[in-house]
Amino acid sequence: MINVVLSVLKDKLNEYLKNVGTTELNVVEFINTNNNDPVSFTDDKVTPFLINVSEDRKFRNADQYSGIVRDGIRTQANPEIRIELLILFVSKFSKYDQALKFLSHVIKFFQVNRVFSPLNSPQLSDERIEKLVVELISLPLEEQNQVWHSLNTSYLPSVLYRVRLLSFIDEQSIEFVGTPLQEINLAVGEKYPLPEITDPEEEENNINNQA
Repeated sequence: MINVVLSVLKDKLNEYLKNVGTTELNVVEFINTNNNDPVSFTDDKVTPFLINVSEDRKFRNADQYSGIVRDGIRTQANPEIRIELLILFVSKFSKYDQALKFLSHVIKFFQVNRVFSPLNSPQLSDERIEKLVVELISLPLEEQNQVWHSLNTSYLPSVLYRVRLLSFIDEQSIEFVGTPLQEINLAVGEKYPLPEITDPEEEENNINNQA
């Protein structure tokens, strides 16, 4: 799910940069995961980089039986987890003015495109994401220093956005809602087969025959 969200933002931003005539190439690319310590951002690219995943507990439902009803049966399920992402867009170019230029385009893009849904981003429907809201975050200078210190690299022109909300639902429990107990036992048995039980008399006869 998280990978789909970042891919959607990356692809949409690339599409925007091409439409405004800034470039004909894909400038927005993910980081090379082989270079993580210290983090090495790709030259002449804008890199979306996930720096934090946190849970939004304001909307967390503590009732394990709430809302999980099918065929008149309530089934226990773990409450959904709603998370938000902090994504840092880093603009690294050999020419400093180019880095600032592309950073400005990133800000313009999200100023106009704050909401993403299956209507404008069909990939979200595959993950059952109804809506994503993107919000610009302004960190105090001290907190910015902490972020770059944790990345173990020098500061680069960048902008931070919060993306919310992603819902993780306990689909495994919901799958069995209203299902007859016998079918559930069969499904579990197929996934976790029990060891074969041998009749004691038959086992004794086998031992005597072998003797």
